[in-house]
Amino acid sequence: MSKVAKNDGDKDGDRIMANADLEIIRDLSSAAGNMYDGAVDEKGEPLKMGLKRDDLLSTNRKYIDGGKIRFGGNKVIISYEAEMKLPAVYRNGINGFQNEMNEMIQNLVKQLKKNYRTIAGKSITLTPEGDDAKVNVAYVSRQRTMVQAVRSYKIGGLSDVLAATGAEVNKREISDAYRKFLEQGGFGKKRPKNDTRPKNA
Repeated sequence: MSKVAKNDGDKDGDRIMANADLEIIRDLSSAAGNMYDGAVDEKGEPLKMGLKRDDLLSTNRKYIDGGKIRFGGNKVIISYEAEMKLPAVYRNGINGFQNEMNEMIQNLVKQLKKNYRTIAGKSITLTPEGDDAKVNVAYVSRQRTMVQAVRSYKIGGLSDVLAATGAEVNKREISDAYRKFLEQGGFGKKRPKNDTRPKNA
């Protein structure tokens, strides 16, 4: 939702601003679409994303990692996922592993910006939030783990947009037709005459 004041004189400006925001989001989504394994540039060369799989043959991948993005308000949330052996998690200690995950996220951001510049013809600013990426290591076996690192970035160039909170969503009015539909539920209601189920059903 936009925090821009709403009045008759601002309608055209709000529409232009909304279209500009939508264009940025669409271009970012398109840029993320080129981050899949096997993506190539305009010359047909494989895209280097700074991931560990880049140096391995696509027909013999012994290391599986990748990234994805999603949006929330004026932020893009970037995720890095990898299947790693347990010794690799502990090799450089907690701080070393955290720095490694931060670097992998940053590599994804770098490639995302590069793709965006190719698509939109201009650069974009992505400002990181927090000091480090949030890292989760899930147990797979005694030798392998599934690692996920997530970090949020504020998208530069957007109008003053905020993600709706749960409380704000709950305050939204519902239409009379939908409210009438909800009121037809059977909880606490008297059963119809043709309901032959047991009373405790």
